Amino acid sequence: MPENGEYQKNTILITGLNGYLAGRTAELVLREGYRVRGTVRNRPAGEKVKTALLQLGFCSDDIDVLEIPDICRHGSLDDAAAGCIAIFHLASPVTEIWTLPPSEVVRIATESTARVLSAAVRTSDIVKSVVFMSSAAAMFDMPLENRLYTEKDWNTTSEQIVKLEGDKAGGFHAYLASKTAAERAFWQFRDSHRPSFGMTALQPTYFIGPPLIPWKTTEEITYSNIDFWKVVAGEEIPGPKMIYGDTIDIRDVARMLLWSALHPSQSDGQRFVCSSAVGGGQAIADILSRRMPSLKIQRGQPGEGYSPDYKPQVGVGAFDSSKAVSSTGEDWIPYEESVVDMAQFLQRYLS
Repeated sequence: MPENGEYQKNTILITGLNGYLAGRTAELVLREGYRVRGTVRNRPAGEKVKTALLQLGFCSDDIDVLEIPDICRHGSLDDAAAGCIAIFHLASPVTEIWTLPPSEVVRIATESTARVLSAAVRTSDIVKSVVFMSSAAAMFDMPLENRLYTEKDWNTTSEQIVKLEGDKAGGFHAYLASKTAAERAFWQFRDSHRPSFGMTALQPTYFIGPPLIPWKTTEEITYSNIDFWKVVAGEEIPGPKMIYGDTIDIRDVARMLLWSALHPSQSDGQRFVCSSAVGGGQAIADILSRRMPSLKIQRGQPGEGYSPDYKPQVGVGAFDSSKAVSSTGEDWIPYEESVVDMAQFLQRYLS
């Protein structure tokens, strides 16, 4: 990193560069002609991402990897944000929801968001946008109501449950509370500081799609993608996901991140639900039976449990992403395309 703090004005900072979404986001940012600066807690994880990007043909000079062991430390991101035109705050405690006390998960999420915004203020002469990766988890209370959720909805109970129940609140409420508290802090900052840069939050549902860096083993496949592996591997067709069935391709979320950053006049102050399809195990099996017949797919109950257009079925809790589609003028990646891409990616794990 240059000691004088001078950077090209086309650099975009991505926190949590080694994350599932971040890799594809970095790829898109580079493909669109911008530089990437990514933060990681340990450098080897970031260097793996850089290596993968270099293998795609991108230039080493356009990729900075910064090790920041504790993103919650005051001033931790000030140097990283210097000279950046946008910040994508993707770093978030996810696996930690099962290992850390729920209150600690909430603290990390909110304090890291505060550090991002503090760094943005220090570089507000250059930074144009800060995009916060929230979650559909910030939009509903448990159990999910049987209706369509929109950007107007908020989780109203999980933070209080964590405060009252402590460690007994569990990982689900820890995650819901952390996403809700961090996003509320994000908007409270905008209300109180009225910064010169745009501020946008995205609420994605379950992430699907091929990662930039392959998982080492099938045990590392994320929960949101495990149904794809079970079907490709010829296992019994999996049942419904926990809580809801909505999904979104990470390549679409990456596109929404970049669009939000580059269109602050349209995205500033906005929440955008990102949710493209409701499929599930049976839908995946039916699609792959047609599109990739060489795979040994179990039949299950063809056509059952999902809509032919992969939209939410009537009478179930789901998410309305029409605002994002109308704002950007671009629809999501077709579900069948995501399914085939994932299956082709996962074939590498078949023995």
